[in-house]
Amino acid sequence: MGNRIKIELEMLKENRPINIGELRLEMKNRNVLEVTGWSQYKNFDNLTKQKTLNELKELKDLFIKIVNAFPTLKNFIVNKSIIFNLYFDDYGKASIPICSEKNCKVEWMINLK
Repeated sequence: MGNRIKIELEMLKENRPINIGELRLEMKNRNVLEVTGWSQYKNFDNLTKQKTLNELKELKDLFIKIVNAFPTLKNFIVNKSIIFNLYFDDYGKASIPICSEKNCKVEWMINLK
């Protein structure tokens, strides 16, 4: 896995997205890394702000675990801004953006209860 992460980091540097587990990582520019995950909910009507905030926290926690497991990734993200995105998977047809977080500020792309 160590060599694989090094290859994937090279892909990131070339502005090519990578998948690590359930997360997609992509460089927005030299200094901004986007980390994207998808909601576990299969029915859009089941989404609420609180549920999606919980999922966003889980996404961030998973990213931290991955970063801590791979020192090369930890070094790579130093001095980079990180944007966390949560999407809804519309049964493989499309990924619908729900919300994103940058600098502890959540931006909503859809209206939820």
